[in-house]
Amino acid sequence: MNRMKRLGGRLPVLALALGLLLPTLSACGSEEGSAGSDGLTKITVALQPVTPFAQVPLGVEKGIFEKHGLDVDIEIISEATTIPPALLSDQFQFSAWSYASFATLVDKNLPLVTVGPGDTAGTDLKTDYTQLVALRSSGITETADLDGKKVATNSLASLSQVQTMVALDNAGVDSESVEYVPIPYPDMEAALTAGNVDAAQVGEPFLSKMLENPDAVALDALDVAIMPNLPVSTWMTAKKFAESNPEVVEAFQLALRESSQYAQAHSDEVRSFLPDLTGIEESVAETMILPTWVTEVDPAAVQSVVDTMAEYGAIESSVDMSEYMLPPPDAE
Repeated sequence: MNRMKRLGGRLPVLALALGLLLPTLSACGSEEGSAGSDGLTKITVALQPVTPFAQVPLGVEKGIFEKHGLDVDIEIISEATTIPPALLSDQFQFSAWSYASFATLVDKNLPLVTVGPGDTAGTDLKTDYTQLVALRSSGITETADLDGKKVATNSLASLSQVQTMVALDNAGVDSESVEYVPIPYPDMEAALTAGNVDAAQVGEPFLSKMLENPDAVALDALDVAIMPNLPVSTWMTAKKFAESNPEVVEAFQLALRESSQYAQAHSDEVRSFLPDLTGIEESVAETMILPTWVTEVDPAAVQSVVDTMAEYGAIESSVDMSEYMLPPPDAE
């Protein structure tokens, strides 16, 4: 079976955004990456307000980045497609992404590199924060029931769709028989209730809220479908910035490492921090499944994720991720 043609419409919005934004952003000047009078190097870090990226703004609040000589301005971005061109134009110096989506960027020959890992997903339904959910009243109680059905996914030609397809194939369902409907996470519960889809690929914090419904049933842990402890997020910068500012990159890597350790060891503080960062309710933050923030990641596991993306046609061909992953700095 040739999976290369299975996913259509490969990231047209991203391609359009890159084409429109690069000329505009490249004209923006920046004083970022240079030391100020206080001896701190000013950088701007862009991120979407979602839980897996919380360790960096939390680390900034805790003074970890200042300790490593960085004066960090956190820029909250609602539209992810604007981030890569802004990095390439030095409007932002660092940002969070997923390994799977990073592969789509290098697939387009964008000169970006990863500087360190963010988080990994869990090992089962209790620890995986992305799951396949249905309503018992629909008659669907297991993944095997979804042959020929409609499944909502956060986006097409992405890790979201690929992990769903892998879970279906693992359950003996012909994943090509399923219709994938792109629906934003906040609208998935309504789509399920209305019967517009038969199941939904749901991530936190929407997952915990949806599972409060006694009619909801979790069918599959979707990150785990690809592999346990799936490497999910990473932090990236422009290759040019990394080559021109190795000391700044190393300082960011060290601060990222310490921030990840802090977040992993202080889950109560993370949960208290999340409502301000993400806008979720405190009650949801208190019970939702948190990511596992890590300080190192197995390159072979990252490569396996990218290979799976290529196998299912989300990228044209697999790329050698080792060429784009900067080595970690020595421990202090």
